[in-house]
Amino acid sequence: MHVRWVLLCACLIVSPAWGADLTADQALALVVQKPWTPTPTPKAEDLAAARKTLEAAAVREPSSARWTYGLAHLTTLEARTLKGDAAAKKREESADLFQKACDLDPKNADYLFWLADASFERVDDVGMLSKMSLASAGRKAYEKAVALDPNHVGAHVGLGQFYVQAPGIAGGSIDKAKKEGETLLAIPGGKGAFHGNMLLAGIAAKAEDWAEMSRRYTAAETAVGEGADPPAAMRSQVWILLHDKKDPAAAQPVIERYLKVAKPDDLTALFLDGEVKRQLGHCADALPRYQQVLAKYPAASGSRWGSALCNEATGQKAAARRDYEEFIKRFPKDDRTKEAKEALKRL
Repeated sequence: MHVRWVLLCACLIVSPAWGADLTADQALALVVQKPWTPTPTPKAEDLAAARKTLEAAAVREPSSARWTYGLAHLTTLEARTLKGDAAAKKREESADLFQKACDLDPKNADYLFWLADASFERVDDVGMLSKMSLASAGRKAYEKAVALDPNHVGAHVGLGQFYVQAPGIAGGSIDKAKKEGETLLAIPGGKGAFHGNMLLAGIAAKAEDWAEMSRRYTAAETAVGEGADPPAAMRSQVWILLHDKKDPAAAQPVIERYLKVAKPDDLTALFLDGEVKRQLGHCADALPRYQQVLAKYPAASGSRWGSALCNEATGQKAAARRDYEEFIKRFPKDDRTKEAKEALKRL
């Protein structure tokens, strides 16, 4: 898993049109991403215009790394518009471009950070041996980045996530992950405070140290620094309390705080509120939440499942049957589909 914090799903934001003619600096501004900041997804014609401009700049100034770096980000964005082998090929191209940018400017910590991120993005595209090679390359790029810039938040987060998720034989280490978390907290100006607390909260959850987990997530809610995102901290804590600790009572005050700051279109907040209510045994209160989500996003599997369970629990058999049938139709490979078929037999 690369450094982007992704629990459920992210929504793409459509950017305004830039027009057909872009300067090289405008093209860079259009495509270069920042960690944890939702990057507007440019329109196809804007991506094409940026590619034309950046390729011309790279030919005109072949020794300048910034144009290659821009092309690498552009290619990453293009990969997001594709699927299957075409997307995998674009991700490989993006990683190659980030590597070229690093070769042209080996002292740039940001370039190394994005090279590492691109390496981890490709892990699911390749076989087992290649996975290990890419993970190793990504880790080394993060290490080079923090050697150049000891206060590089993204690279420390990336290393911390690597140490948490990699098996010991591949370099994983909870002790090293904790050290990265503490390093983030110690970065001057609180730049790493949010992600340091998030990393340490995740480590505590893995160890089922629930008190420490909640302490860290709660600290992250008010932490400052790069990528600070209070709703993300609350979202993560609610999810883990529900699905790992299985403690909806502990999740209830957190979801109440989350709902106060959630944006009106935050469907995850509505879904999690429904889950808390359902797990507390209040299906009549949970149903409206699931229905709000499904009205805007019919393909929400969690809300469809919750609606089915709650309709059945409240005696609304026809509605429950429709939900179970829709679940089976939309999600035939889901682990819960077998249970849905059994539910239909008893209704």
